[in-house]
Amino acid sequence: MAARKTLIAGLFLMAGGASALAQNGYQDGYVQADPGYPPPAYAASYPEGPSSSSQSGLPNYAGLRGSLALSGSATTYTPAATPASLRSSFNTGGGGSIYIGTRLPLNLRAELEGLYRYQDARNIRANGAASGARGTNQTAGGMLNLLWDVPLPPGGDIGIQPFVGMGVGGVYNRLDVRDAGNTTGLMQRADWNLAYSFMAGLSMPLSDSSRINAMYRWMQVRDAGLNCAAPGTASARCLTTNLNSSTVDVGFEMDL
Repeated sequence: MAARKTLIAGLFLMAGGASALAQNGYQDGYVQADPGYPPPAYAASYPEGPSSSSQSGLPNYAGLRGSLALSGSATTYTPAATPASLRSSFNTGGGGSIYIGTRLPLNLRAELEGLYRYQDARNIRANGAASGARGTNQTAGGMLNLLWDVPLPPGGDIGIQPFVGMGVGGVYNRLDVRDAGNTTGLMQRADWNLAYSFMAGLSMPLSDSSRINAMYRWMQVRDAGLNCAAPGTASARCLTTNLNSSTVDVGFEMDL
């Protein structure tokens, strides 16, 4: 009987101690995790805390982007020399890309992207005078992008994740501008060049494993060589320049 009384007293003391510890934990603002909901798998890989772009805990993802190429974003021209000076602005166009990415430590992400853009060439002027010439500009290639999810302050997670990034790669650019009769090539190029870009945008989760994003991207094709010709003359190299362009991209991606 004495042993039983001692055992019962010990159980009461243990229960009282556990209750006191739990109360102290709540008072300190710390709530223990429900053992029925284990910590997410990414907690060990991202000790600084996961961004809203990695709620599923899966390290890889893939997605699609649609691009609105902004008008007037790129301008090509030849110097005021023979052949005749030509100037062409690129109209609003479109395009898209497919990409696959992986998450890295420190809120970084690496992406391999294949992209394509199409824009009409308009407002073509020869020696300062308007002409009826028209053309197209197409760009396609591969880019390696490095993105950084900007850390949000504690308690500031509103479901939207800002990010910034840059990319570098090789693109094939084809420009074809012809006279009003679509017979004589006035400005042309078809070649591979180095390209780089800068990006900034926002990502919003649709579920733990999918999200949509929107971003602005500025891209430059380096040292693009252009062939030009006055109507009725042979085409020749007239200018080596950088082609700048900008787009607004909207994408959808899923974790793998």
